[in-house]
Amino acid sequence: MKRKVLALLLCIVTVLTLFTACGEKEIDEDELVSEQSTRTAVSINMWIVTDNKVSEETEALIEKAVNTITKSRFTTYVDLIFVTESEYDAAIDARFTAIEEQEKAREAEIQRQKEEARSLKAAGITTIATTTEAPVVSETAEETVLNEYGVVELKYPVIPEDQIDIICVMGRERLEALVDAGRLMDLDDEISTTGSSKALNDYIHPTFFNFSKIDGSCYAIPNNHVIGEYTYLLINKQLAEKYYIHPDSISDFKDCLTFIEDIKKNETIAPVKAPFASHLTYFWDVQDLSSPDFSILASSYGLTAKQIYGEKSNIKLNLTDVYSVRNYTEHQVRMMTYEQNGYFAANEDDPFGVGVVTGDYSLRNQYGDDYYVKVLRAPVATEEDVFESFLAVSSYTANLKRCMEVITLLNTTSELRNILAYGIEDVHYTINDNDVLVRLNNDYCTKLVNTGNVFMAHPDEGMPGDMWTYGKLQNQDSFAHVLLGLRSAWGDVNQSKLETVDQLTKEYQARELACKTPEELQAFYDAAKLELAQNAVIKGIKDAINDTDTPAAVYKSWYDTNWPTVD
Repeated sequence: MKRKVLALLLCIVTVLTLFTACGEKEIDEDELVSEQSTRTAVSINMWIVTDNKVSEETEALIEKAVNTITKSRFTTYVDLIFVTESEYDAAIDARFTAIEEQEKAREAEIQRQKEEARSLKAAGITTIATTTEAPVVSETAEETVLNEYGVVELKYPVIPEDQIDIICVMGRERLEALVDAGRLMDLDDEISTTGSSKALNDYIHPTFFNFSKIDGSCYAIPNNHVIGEYTYLLINKQLAEKYYIHPDSISDFKDCLTFIEDIKKNETIAPVKAPFASHLTYFWDVQDLSSPDFSILASSYGLTAKQIYGEKSNIKLNLTDVYSVRNYTEHQVRMMTYEQNGYFAANEDDPFGVGVVTGDYSLRNQYGDDYYVKVLRAPVATEEDVFESFLAVSSYTANLKRCMEVITLLNTTSELRNILAYGIEDVHYTINDNDVLVRLNNDYCTKLVNTGNVFMAHPDEGMPGDMWTYGKLQNQDSFAHVLLGLRSAWGDVNQSKLETVDQLTKEYQARELACKTPEELQAFYDAAKLELAQNAVIKGIKDAINDTDTPAAVYKSWYDTNWPTVD
């Protein structure tokens, strides 16, 4: 009885999927019949990263809905393999290892047979072939079968154990490891201007493609998503009018210092929203360039977004010790002074005079009624953004073209995208009257970025229905970080020098954090700046002329190669 109910449900889902796929392209039935009659049936597998273990019933529902689309559009059967994120990479590696061991065994057997033949030949023993006729190869019509509903359909090949097709790759280290092991296909031809998947270039932000290449080649398709976040300056409109502050005359927080003092003296609201980090300082965290934390080495950005993220040939950073960066030291002393003198709002929702906040495009609407909202820093694509998640094709795939058709569909339309993201509408989720997704259960949950282009799916539960409208505007404003890609050359830096920087960072940061007053902090900065100016190690690390393996020298060489000066 249970099997009959499940079969009926699958049938209903099949019909519903055809009419509610939410895709950008309607399915032309005549075209599909024509394609199916000329294309060979191919079977591939796709490994899906899930939050929780997926039941057999849910697997069957989702796989049925997916194949309703892929069989009709591409004559391709997709076997979905659901693995939780904690087990995903290990499961993929286990399959790769098993395949590679089988290949080694086959090669060993071939070599054994060759050696045996040579030994027999050397002994004067010859073998007689059982037949001298070539085998007859006959072409047969594509096989068909009746499915469980009595409908004739193509018979799809059984997927062997030594086949692995579409996989998700998360993070740079994982991508590099798979490429180094020869486990991924080079996809350059597929996404070229003449490739069958060239449309991907119109749907995926160019920063993802440009900076995720390994050794100059594309080995995985980035899952397009929202890049970075803005840094905004907020200025109280009512107080700005009272104190004759014109927002166009303000370009940075430091332009508001007099205004802040006036508020402190004359108003009852907090002059400043909350403490914030210096957005004009870049820390050279030599152990983790992709997600920099405090470092004894630093650079100072200019005051405008154009200086920071405009033509990269015009914004080469000057690597120095952090206490020689006035943007940093002045900011830290000011934040401590404000903290001790009660400049900051007591609660998150309290009104304030001036604030600096980070977040997405929609913040300008959140604060726009009461505050002037000025962009201090545009969204910046870091290594973490670029290498967050990909869909790749295994070197052991049955058919590269069919895999790329599925990946392209996931990046350019919604029909397949929402199924892999959320499951079956009205079974696993629904869309309410405000066009907001509501999950009906936790039977099928994935991280949205791991199953394709996020902009092709409904915004996830908890996101506003217009999330992607703001996300697209945010991506249009975004820039690649000026140091994105430097990590590829960072291995040329002398490791002992990196360890020295790391040790000095810990020592000086501990001394800085021990300061209790603004005066004590300023005294420390003055002393530290002098100490580091005389420190032979720091001098050597900043040397880009006499040594080739210092951080400064490697950075200079990389920059001059990647961002040549424009006349």
